[in-house]
Order: sequence, then structure tokens, then C-alpha cells
Amino acid sequence: MIDWSIWSFSYATGKLPKDFLSGSPVSSNQGTQPVPMIVTLLKSSDGELILVDTGFAAGESMTGRKFDDFCRSDELLRKFGVDPAQIGKLVLTHMHFDHAGNLDAFPNARIYLQRYEYESWKTAIEEFGGGTAQGKDHWAFSSLNVPDFDALERAMAQGRVELLDGDREVAPGVTCRLAKDSHTFGSQWLEVQTRVGPYALAGDVCYTFQNVERMWPPGYTQGNTFNMIREFKKMKAVAGDDLKRLVPGHDIELFTRYPSGRRDGTAFIEVALAEGHASLIST
Repeated sequence: MIDWSIWSFSYATGKLPKDFLSGSPVSSNQGTQPVPMIVTLLKSSDGELILVDTGFAAGESMTGRKFDDFCRSDELLRKFGVDPAQIGKLVLTHMHFDHAGNLDAFPNARIYLQRYEYESWKTAIEEFGGGTAQGKDHWAFSSLNVPDFDALERAMAQGRVELLDGDREVAPGVTCRLAKDSHTFGSQWLEVQTRVGPYALAGDVCYTFQNVERMWPPGYTQGNTFNMIREFKKMKAVAGDDLKRLVPGHDIELFTRYPSGRRDGTAFIEVALAEGHASLIST
């Protein structure tokens, strides 16, 4: 069995109302909280490297607030001794700006994205934006950077993009799970097998542990919240009733529920460590 190490890095930190993340009205009128923006690195026991999401090269918040502690994902990886050119596979959970920007920094990666996500956003751009870039004041584009599609399509022209049609194992023990019409049109989350059990890397199909604990969707989504709850159940079946093997997309509790560290201003968590791999926390 191929084992995987899993590390998630906060490449920037935002601040949002709690109900934006954990749902209205159960988390309304509870102020704001820090929101980590994460990318995740997988390393197999035989050395394969997979990056899950790429963050943004220059992100603009829908609230107008600047992000704290920003570090571009390729620069972040170098801090931890990983050359971006060594990333052989790149999984985009969805096309929102904080997950699918900075693609040009990974020139050798094969990119995996759900076909339904790509084609549905292209239709939405044509319908609501005429193919031009939109500001964050338009709901349809509040979490989208339209120019990110230019970088994606350059990679397509190079033959580096594989559009998935549903669930697919993209490496031994790493499976993309389509969450159709949930957070976005074709969001996906990952199931990763390790020697201590499978992990659910949620992307933005769930933002917080509380989403799954209460089966309560977040206050901001661009899909169907009933479908999100169905995906919560699937992720819980993978992560366990105690959710000890769940990595939500934007929960500051990640840094208390998992072993964590900080290097050159970048906070990270060590989700799982394959046998024989060195801990990043101890180096």
C-alpha cells in the first residue's frame, strides 16, 4: 500500500462573519473570526507530489479587506524545500479565486478539474459577464477571478488538463469525489488513504468542522445546500464520527485540532505523516 503524508498551509488569512462560515442563524451575531486560506501538499511514500489548490497570485477580497500573511503558493512551497517544478499533479477543488489562481507557477503539473465545474462557469461568464472580467460587486463573480480561466486554458492547450466526469482515482489512494451542485457547480473533495485510515480533504464543500458536526451549511454558497449536507454525510463516513480525519476548507480550528507549526510567517498543519517521512514541525 502506498502511504501519503498530508500538510495544509495557510497562504493568507482573511476575516469573515462567523455565520458566513458556519451558517445562519445558528452562528449569526457572533462577530468575525480569522479565516485561513489553504493549499494542501500530498507526498506519497514513493515520493510523488500532489498539490491540492493553488491559492491566488494577487487576491481581492469580496469585502475589500486586505488579506494578512499572504505568501504565493509557489513561494510558500520553496520555504518548505519543495520546488514548484516538481509538482507533477495539481487538483483544483473548484474555480473560486482563492483556490485556482497562480496556475502558471506550476508549469509541469497535470491539472485535474471536474468538467462540470469548468463548463458551467464558462456558461455563467458568457451569460452574466460576456467573457470579460467582473468585479466582486456582482454576486456571480464574487468569488471568481475570470482571468484565471485564461491560465487554465493555456494549460489545456499544452495538454496538461484532465477534465473529470465524476469520481476518479488520480493516484494510488487519492480519489477525487464530485460534489455536484454543492458549493459550486462541480466542486470536488478528496479521499486520501493513509496507514491510519482515510482522510477527507473537503475543499470548500465544507468550510468548518461545525458544518459537519451540526449538518448545517455555511451562510455563503453558490450551489444547493441540500447537496452540501449530502456531501457532509459522505465526508463523515470517511473521516469518522469524531471527524479526526477531516480537513475543512477554511476553519481556524485546524490549527488546534492538528499538530501545527509556523515557518517564516506561514502557519501550517501536519495532517498525516507517512512512515519514513520527516516531520515539518520538527525541522
